[in-house]
Amino acid sequence: MTTSLLIAIVTEDISDKALGIAEREGIRGATIVPASGIGHPAPKTFFGLTFQAPMTLLFWIAQSDVANRTALALRNQLDLDSPKQGLALTLSIDKLYGLDPTRIGQPTP
Repeated sequence: MTTSLLIAIVTEDISDKALGIAEREGIRGATIVPASGIGHPAPKTFFGLTFQAPMTLLFWIAQSDVANRTALALRNQLDLDSPKQGLALTLSIDKLYGLDPTRIGQPTP
């Protein structure tokens, strides 16, 4: 069994929706980090002021097939291919300490 780290970077207003999608796909538990970022060019708003919406970083560890399926669901359901919506990616995990990889995705006893 291989495991992956699924990372989603989304606007704060859709982070709850992203968490719900992951749970429906079978991933329970997440690490949530409030974030901000900069882009080029910076978005312009009223009177030339710039505004960047608050972002949220979401991290999950899951079996690779579940992580990849969830990343695709996030892409489709959150319209991540549209500009400035966010992104989702998966990274393979070579070593994992602190979690029993055979219990990933299993309910806690």
